[in-house]
Amino acid sequence: MKLFKIMALAALVLLPGAAPAAAKVDVVTANQDLAWVTGAVGGGHVSVDYLAASGQDPHLIEPRPSQVVKLARAKMVVSIGMDLDIWFGSLIRAAGNGGILTGARGFVDASRGIHVLQVPQGKLDPSRGDIHIYGNPHYLLAPSNLRIVARNITDGLKRVDSSNSAAYEGNYASLMTRLNQALPGWKAKLAGARGKGVVTYHQSLIYFLSEFGLKEAGNVEPRPGLEPTPGHVTALARDMKQDGVKVILTESYRPRRFSDLLARESGAKLVIIPGGVGGEKGIGDYFALISAIVDRVAAAL
Repeated sequence: MKLFKIMALAALVLLPGAAPAAAKVDVVTANQDLAWVTGAVGGGHVSVDYLAASGQDPHLIEPRPSQVVKLARAKMVVSIGMDLDIWFGSLIRAAGNGGILTGARGFVDASRGIHVLQVPQGKLDPSRGDIHIYGNPHYLLAPSNLRIVARNITDGLKRVDSSNSAAYEGNYASLMTRLNQALPGWKAKLAGARGKGVVTYHQSLIYFLSEFGLKEAGNVEPRPGLEPTPGHVTALARDMKQDGVKVILTESYRPRRFSDLLARESGAKLVIIPGGVGGEKGIGDYFALISAIVDRVAAAL
């Protein structure tokens, strides 16, 4: 009787309907924006974690030993690339997971194929500030670059989980349909502002400005990564008045002291924008992020 029960239980386990669900692909991304894109493409086939939240300055991330554990079990990683997340590379190497090393099937450089802006020319030295030798890495703030980033992630998921390739391609197509529907509306809202100049805190919005035909009229930082000085702020305020620049843009995670000072001295409006997906309450996806930035800039200009 006991043997019969064991055989009956075994038969139930072998029934098609009783088969365990397929394991999800563990993916770790460098930041929260890339995690959202990966989730949009991967859907229910992926489990996504990220290491840098949108409320953090991406230049000031401090790696933690606990993050190595996540990477050790990851099947795929997604890097920002272009030396913005050097810290991510050091953690990947420390994890001892050969499948996610640079060049491996599970490594995705999200910047691959991006038309890079602000590639530095000439001699590179500390006097130029914290510049990125491969160009400006804040490419995802241009909505058109979502196509490239999502394509890179789709291809990566297909490499590590080919059995679900059709699902990933379908999700990519759905994401692109949504983007193609949203982009004309965003551009229409800023059409009247084309050619106008704005000041940004850091050189982190150049892709957004280029996408929508706006000009970077200066930065609150005197050089990338260098703390502003009262003298720089005074000179910039003078230039802004002379050129009729009326808007200062800064991400929500940046310090406010010098931005507020510049707004007072120049008479311009300070506009705070989300630092990324999840950077503010209600900014739950990439479309909400770009919509918030577009709406706030359009209202200020």
